Order: sequence, then structure tokens, then C-alpha cells
Amino acid sequence: MRRQADAGFTLIEALVAMAVLALGAVSLLSASEGHTRRITDLSDRVAARWAAEYRLSELRAGLPAATAALEIYGIDFDITVTRRPTEDPAVEAVTLRSAIAGSDQPLYVLDGYLDIGAPS
Repeated sequence: MRRQADAGFTLIEALVAMAVLALGAVSLLSASEGHTRRITDLSDRVAARWAAEYRLSELRAGLPAATAALEIYGIDFDITVTRRPTEDPAVEAVTLRSAIAGSDQPLYVLDGYLDIGAPS
């Protein structure tokens, strides 16, 4: 039995074609998964920045220091505040570190200054 030139693919050729397509699909899936992870990390960092800025605004407004976690976009953030004196006794430097609640890894660090008024 002779094979005609336009008879189509053999079984081996079809299996090789499917393997090549499967490799392409796996690489696309991996790339999209990595992209999704980077977008999620970026949105967490933006929310952490907003949480730190919100807490700094509270401090500048003279509101009592809150110790509870701050919720932004449904994510709870722990904000740690470090205060340092400056050369000007009426100004205090602050550093705010914003981390997802229960995590020690800060996602955003914000430096700012507070007007504490003239010393008594």
C-alpha cells in the first residue's frame, strides 16, 4: 500500500504538534500567573502607602495614636511609628512602616515631620 502525498498527518506528526502546542500553552499560563502575582503585589504596596499616609495625617491632625490595624481595600495593615527629635525642638521626625497585619515585612516606609509646637 502506497501513501499518497496529500494523505494528511501521521500519528507521530499529530503527537509532536500537540506536544508543541502544550508547551506553548504552559509557558503562556506561567507568564500570566507571574503577571497576576506582580499586579497583586503592586496593589498591596499602594494600599500600604495609603495606610501610612492616612496614619501620618492622623498624627499631624493631633488625633490620639491608634494601635489597631488600619483597613484599606479589605486588607489590614499594622503601622509602626518611630519618632525622633530634630534640631528644631518644635519639629519631630517620624518614620511609619506599613506591613500587612501579622507580617514583619514592611511594604512601604514613609518619612515625615510633625509640628509639636514650642517646648514648654
